[in-house]
Amino acid sequence: MALFAVNKPLGRTSHDVVDMARKLLRTRRVGHTGTLDPLATGVLILAVDASTKLVPFLSAEDKEYIAWVSFGVSTETLDAEGRIVAESSRRPTQREIEAALPAFLEMTEQVPPAYSAVKVGGVKAYEAARKGQVLQLEPRPVRYLEASLLAYDPAPRPHRIAPSATGWQLSERGRKVELPRPVGDYPTAVIRLVVGSGTYVRAFARDLGEYLGSKAFLSGLVRTRVGRIGLEQAQDIESLDTQKALDELEALSCPSVELSHAEARRVLEGVPLPIPAKGLVALVGPRRRLVAIAEGDGFKLRIRRVFKE
Repeated sequence: MALFAVNKPLGRTSHDVVDMARKLLRTRRVGHTGTLDPLATGVLILAVDASTKLVPFLSAEDKEYIAWVSFGVSTETLDAEGRIVAESSRRPTQREIEAALPAFLEMTEQVPPAYSAVKVGGVKAYEAARKGQVLQLEPRPVRYLEASLLAYDPAPRPHRIAPSATGWQLSERGRKVELPRPVGDYPTAVIRLVVGSGTYVRAFARDLGEYLGSKAFLSGLVRTRVGRIGLEQAQDIESLDTQKALDELEALSCPSVELSHAEARRVLEGVPLPIPAKGLVALVGPRRRLVAIAEGDGFKLRIRRVFKE
């Protein structure tokens, strides 16, 4: 199996990156574990061949972002790509933004952006939005785990960032983040977020603006972590090194259980094991080979996915 972390470049879709990997690796069996919008950069995990079976599990991992949220206008796409559709003269202060962020840690639902892949009656929201149609998008479950203000600038500024013991932070010696072309000189908050799967950061920008009595949009975004895999481990897709594949056991955040030869053989036959674990568990056979992903109820494990050689 093969997993690769790449740093998605600005302006390319996640599908573009997958297509590039297919050509470089000479296989059609390439998928990714979570879409990044064209105007976002950062960690995109590619799963190749048999590793595509891991996509549902890696897609469910928590994700860390650094987001640039600009105040004063909103756009139709909620990012720097769309046209301006509303304006506000209200400009929140740094103290007001800092005071607002803890409220998001209590939120459990979010209305997706109109320009998203969410389906209503079999129709993708972004397809309807492009035709000028309005779909009624229902709130969806989300999790905000961490939210902190890193900077508040008079206009979008491409800060440098680096990993730290408390997640990715601004650092003069770090790597420079490439931002989209600015919509305008709007005051911009740089915010570190850790969120659960399915959380739209564009919608967060919209909601933060509304919470503060203003309008806001996402003027820049970098994904700095997916589960255990950080941006420091990501390669450039143009120079992808196949010798730098990720260890699938290190990529998975769930605990692992080592199996004997006999237990591994039973798992490959789909037989549940009486192991008292709860939640997802990686079952590891001899030579640290990932045999299966299972889910425990506290008494026994139910096999979710088997990985045969």
